Amino acid sequence: MLKKRGLKFRIFVSCFCAAGFTAAVLGFAGRSARAAVREQYVEPDYVRYISQGYDLDTVSRKCSYLFTVTDGEEPVRVHMMTVDADRNTLDILELPPDSLIFADGFTGTLREAYKTSVFEEIFSRAFCLRLSGSMSFEARTLGDCAEMLGVGISAETEALALDKDAYSRGDEISVRDYRRAIAGIINAVCEKGSYESFSLLMNLIVNRVETDMPIEDLILVAAMIKDLKPSKASIRLACGSPARLGGETVWLLDKSGIADMLNEHFRVKDCEVGEDQLGIPLISAGKSYFGSLPERVTDILK
Repeated sequence: MLKKRGLKFRIFVSCFCAAGFTAAVLGFAGRSARAAVREQYVEPDYVRYISQGYDLDTVSRKCSYLFTVTDGEEPVRVHMMTVDADRNTLDILELPPDSLIFADGFTGTLREAYKTSVFEEIFSRAFCLRLSGSMSFEARTLGDCAEMLGVGISAETEALALDKDAYSRGDEISVRDYRRAIAGIINAVCEKGSYESFSLLMNLIVNRVETDMPIEDLILVAAMIKDLKPSKASIRLACGSPARLGGETVWLLDKSGIADMLNEHFRVKDCEVGEDQLGIPLISAGKSYFGSLPERVTDILK
């Protein structure tokens, strides 16, 4: 009996300490983030753009983040999230893991690039985009996030995320269902507020997300989207089509279409990049699959 009581007491102490540590981390991070916002003022890009004669409504300040959903060590979904701090918009680029790219001597799929130690650098150079951070987490964690936010059952969301071959199969129903799950999570974050959502998911973020971003930076991202509305958030599937190369199915990106998409939604005005500068093989992608998919979160959820 004494041993059982001692065990229960140790468990209680451990839980109490863990809770206290989490609260301390949140308090410290919150104070640090607020101090960073106050002290690290950076002149907005639009000030420079106006002096150069650009039209104000076409320029903005943006930060991009790479995040990957995995099945163990295998990537099943790849996304880039771009936040526009001036316009309060969010654009997500959805990329099939079998998308074929090249950069700095690497040629292969995003799935193969993920297994290297320089995935973020390969992605950044292939698409000519500066990334402010990256994170990865298992499909089960994505499912748990959806459930904790009240927008889905964990196992169902996990199953949708794990269907990595939906793109190459041309399975529009599966692709739409996954996008609807992501849109539901974004909508819930907008409704609850980014700070409350971050607090709800804090345990998952700390214990089950791999990231190169310190917690202060994660809280700053939450601050950037605190006024986000679902009508100003979009999920854009990288245009392209599946093909068989070397006995394997890959996703051939539409080089011209991707260049236009990146320039219009993921870059600031004076940073347009031509298709010839992208690390995308010059292979005809044919007719783009899933071209009629809705992109705005409010439309995806209809």
